[in-house]
Amino acid sequence: MPDSLVTTHPTDRRIGLLATALNGRLPELSKRAVDRILAPAGTVAYRRLVPTEELRGSCQAHLTFTLSALTGRHSAAPATATALRRAGQGVPQSAVIAAYHAGGRMLLEELTAEARNAGHGGLEALPDGAARLLGLIETGANEITAAYQHAASAAADQAGSPALAGLFDGTARSTEALWRAADTLRLPYDGLFVVLVADPPPGPAPELGNRLAAHGIASAWSRTAGLLAGLVSVRDRRTLDRLLLVLQRSATLRYGVSPAFAGLADCATGLRLARLALATADPAGPPVASFDDGPLAGLVVDSPDVAARMARSVLGALLDLPAEQRTMLIGTLTAWYAAAGSMEDAAQSLHCHANTVRQRLRRIRRLTGRTVTDPVDTAELYAALQAVRTLPRSVLR
Repeated sequence: MPDSLVTTHPTDRRIGLLATALNGRLPELSKRAVDRILAPAGTVAYRRLVPTEELRGSCQAHLTFTLSALTGRHSAAPATATALRRAGQGVPQSAVIAAYHAGGRMLLEELTAEARNAGHGGLEALPDGAARLLGLIETGANEITAAYQHAASAAADQAGSPALAGLFDGTARSTEALWRAADTLRLPYDGLFVVLVADPPPGPAPELGNRLAAHGIASAWSRTAGLLAGLVSVRDRRTLDRLLLVLQRSATLRYGVSPAFAGLADCATGLRLARLALATADPAGPPVASFDDGPLAGLVVDSPDVAARMARSVLGALLDLPAEQRTMLIGTLTAWYAAAGSMEDAAQSLHCHANTVRQRLRRIRRLTGRTVTDPVDTAELYAALQAVRTLPRSVLR
């Protein structure tokens, strides 16, 4: 969607003089616009989704355009580009419109004050200048609405794409089918890919595709089995790192991320591993869970019946203890692994003495027949812990 060109032809050069005077105060006016948008009664979404420096730059671009238009010059209006950027960041359309109007009201107040300072001539020109400014604001709001409609239409077309469904269910496997899917989804045929899944709230899905596109990352999205699923072209490891950083910084959902894979033929496996990453993610942990960060937990969830038998075999009598004692010993073992085997660090996280940790580990040895000093025993205890953490208690009985 190309930005529109706007030209104004003021009948009174005094409007241009008022705009030129305000143009000399752009940094100050940009800061005022940001403050107005981020005010307690203003647009909350901007605080959470848009970096303040980026917002200040956007405000300055819009002010520069508007003041230039009031002097009769023509340039590309930034409203469409800003709207697509905000859609990509997940900012609701209503919030963007509210912010745009907040900045417009601030500029109208400043134009009025400048006219008063200019004296009788400025006040005479004010009605015409205010009318032109309000017209520019209305045009910009319409362009924002059109941009959001365009983004929503593109997302809806993509969400129902049979090409993406064929990749995710594994039915598109021939070279011809993979090339056709890549062309339809506007993704490369080869290179590195990952699959993302998220458990979205009811209603329209966030504009994740636009959000990633704003960072130069191509993707295709659909809803599958109740999850929001995306195929993302990361091209190389640096792009993958950038993708994870973008998700971490602006996450409004919890994501599961598959390992990177080369070639679209592996999409179905990528979707399965991304689901496992989401299913085993720690609810109190970071919002983005990669399968590679916890592959053992993924294996547990993938074979819950086998994992439950393994946990029962390894932990034995420990699982039969009263809930309070069982939780204490499981927590101690978990803290010991998290501390990489350091008694002191584990004790600090548990708010107890290191000798207390040693006593509890000795009790675990008596109950399970396994010690944390033997490599095989330690591996089995850790695998059993993953089963206890990820599987329902009823499965372990």
